Amino acid sequence: MSLKPLQRGLQISFTIGYVFLFSILGSAQTPANGASTFPSPAFPERSINSAAPASTTMAVPAADQSHYLISPGDALDVSVFGAPDLSQKAAVNSAGNIYIPLINYVHVAGMHVEDAQKAVEEAYFKSDVLKAPHVSIVITSFASGVVLMGEVVKPGIYPIVGSGKLLDILAEAGGTTATAGQLVTITQKDSNEPKTVFLSSDPVQSMAANVPVQQGDTIIVSKAGVIYVVGEVLAPSGFLMDEKGRYTVMKAVAMAHGTTKFARTSKARIVRRTPEGQQEIPVPLDKILASKSPDIPMQSNDILFVPTSKGKQAAARGAEAAISIATWSAIRF
Repeated sequence: MSLKPLQRGLQISFTIGYVFLFSILGSAQTPANGASTFPSPAFPERSINSAAPASTTMAVPAADQSHYLISPGDALDVSVFGAPDLSQKAAVNSAGNIYIPLINYVHVAGMHVEDAQKAVEEAYFKSDVLKAPHVSIVITSFASGVVLMGEVVKPGIYPIVGSGKLLDILAEAGGTTATAGQLVTITQKDSNEPKTVFLSSDPVQSMAANVPVQQGDTIIVSKAGVIYVVGEVLAPSGFLMDEKGRYTVMKAVAMAHGTTKFARTSKARIVRRTPEGQQEIPVPLDKILASKSPDIPMQSNDILFVPTSKGKQAAARGAEAAISIATWSAIRF
């Protein structure tokens, strides 16, 4: 079978295609300035006035700011749907007002975001500027919030966002430090009586500590108490108190992995600093370990000292010397 008829057919098809393309190009009109007047693609036209409000500021969504009360010094991003020329960035002045174009000042301090949006909408409606205004406000800079101090990673002032509860504020601050205690003191703005909250390591009990906090509150995370165990113990060290201070001598010795064989447990003592000066408290550790005497509670910064028994050391040295002599004699004879 010859391929010439097939090739001739393809050439004819390509020729027809080129003729059709050039006929379309020739039918297009070219104005004097050289700009093409091809029909535009069939995309829906978009009006300038129907464009979405422009906002170049990255901010927390308004839904997450519902618990925050706007205060003087805050910076707001005010957007008016359908009227981008009226959208603006506004700062809350010392009187608690923001300036709105074509309206003048609108008071927003002490309001939640939703209430401030309604106040601006009502101002536009009453001034006959817009028939059906729809205003959106986003807080881009916070001037007020909760004062967070103590044993947190990043102490400072934090706005009330999210659910407005304690654990949210602690999470914003990066959590507590390694030396943080479990007691949190919350002092409200209009109260001189602080309340305490216990942060438990138990997830169920920790939810009870997730109390609401308000703008202007002062939150202080306490530092964990430390007790020290030194002397004739296997692992002398300092230990953080993380259970409301419920530490005793027996528990401290257990955390230090017990006493050594040279410990003089009958002469142990607690060294405690008091307003009157340093105090030494005798501890009958031998009787406590034998359950013949009640356990003694310890306080923060207490030092439990377990001394060395010179008699046990001398006896141990004598036994070692006897073993050495016996071994030497056996080898010699």
